[in-house]
Amino acid sequence: MDKPQAKAAELRRGVVILVILAAMTIVEYILATTTSLTFLLVLIALVKAAIVLQYFMHLPRAFAQDGGH
Repeated sequence: MDKPQAKAAELRRGVVILVILAAMTIVEYILATTTSLTFLLVLIALVKAAIVLQYFMHLPRAFAQDGGH
């Protein structure tokens, strides 16, 4: 895959992840205002944090054997 296609794929993936995080935030807000399911809110927050670490902070590349970061 050449560079412009790789950049377009990365951008597309970033936008998809952003939309997923936004949808999870909306669900989190609705749950917080309508119910008292604290455990579910904490679980959603942890999943969102894991997504941010995985895709936006590039942690897998930081610990890669080839030194990709």
